[in-house]
Amino acid sequence: MFKKYMKIISQLIFVAVAAMLISLGITHIHLTQGRIPTHTEFRTLDSMSNSFPVAASAGVKRSINSAVRIVSFAPKAGHVSVSTGTYFKHRGDYFILTVRHGIATLSCAFIQIEVDGTLHPCDEIISYDDRNDYAILSVGEIGNRKPLRFPRDFVTKHREWIQTVSPLEPLVYTGYPNTIGPVTLSGRVMGISADEYVYFNSYAWSGSSGSGVFNSQGKMMGYIVAIDVGHTEYGIDVLENVILVVPHYRVDWTPILKRGK
Repeated sequence: MFKKYMKIISQLIFVAVAAMLISLGITHIHLTQGRIPTHTEFRTLDSMSNSFPVAASAGVKRSINSAVRIVSFAPKAGHVSVSTGTYFKHRGDYFILTVRHGIATLSCAFIQIEVDGTLHPCDEIISYDDRNDYAILSVGEIGNRKPLRFPRDFVTKHREWIQTVSPLEPLVYTGYPNTIGPVTLSGRVMGISADEYVYFNSYAWSGSSGSGVFNSQGKMMGYIVAIDVGHTEYGIDVLENVILVVPHYRVDWTPILKRGK
């Protein structure tokens, strides 16, 4: 009789232990599968939404991979300017295209390129233009980023430009607004001004300036210079959803082409 009871008790203990292990396994699966992605997981290209059109995914990938943060210091004024830049390469040399107004001091000694918490030096300011509001920096190779290939990954043909600036053409960019990011946003072409600024319906804030803008074929078409300011019922106001983009053909690429010879 005692052995019979012990056998029953052993079976009950076995069932209880098995149930506990199963419960722990289910809990583990729930905890590991029921969480949001980590920052690192979110940054991988595999995390891209399946709802995004496949044809436009190249633009998103290149936008994310080429975006860097520009930190520029003005020692005498005692302030820091933060903007976004686009990392690209030509014939083995590496460069960044950003906005001139984001460069507080025209010296690489006061410019740093930040990528995922790591600072990289600026080697040389290759060129800049106040009118078209751009600056091109020479840099070393940057880890955790994949440079655009110049001019292969840029809109260059007339038919591509016609399609890219057509009404409601989707565009994407990745930038560092309000010193956060990188964040990726999408929008559509609203129109083009008489002086050839592209009106882009999306959202941007301080720090987004300099972000490369990509079309649905994955080619860079320009860079963000500003958000619009206009009259509203409350007076002059910032229109955060109307973004001004400079087409990249207004950049003088001659210094880059000369260095590649």
